[in-house]
Amino acid sequence: MRKSLLIALFLVIGGAVAAHASAISVVQSHQTFDRPQLTVRVGDTIDFLNNDTVTHNIQIVDASNSINDKGLQKPGEKVTVTMSTPGQYKVRCAIHPKMRMTLVVQ
Repeated sequence: MRKSLLIALFLVIGGAVAAHASAISVVQSHQTFDRPQLTVRVGDTIDFLNNDTVTHNIQIVDASNSINDKGLQKPGEKVTVTMSTPGQYKVRCAIHPKMRMTLVVQ
């Protein structure tokens, strides 16, 4: 009985978290992000859409300067990132140094 209750509780909580997750789009155009800052919740998914005519490279840098490099992103491609840890991050393009954005995960 106790095991069944724990499993049911886990499923309810897990379903509630999944139900609240959002998908947010960030567009890259003219070698800029379409916003300087974005605030999301843990579990949210961010789609970085390259609507530019040049290749980009998404890097997400945490407070300890650890870099999560998402690789090259050709024109028309999408890079999807799901944020799992709260904090403030820097998002940048390794190819175009002026492309910067602040990401806050709550």
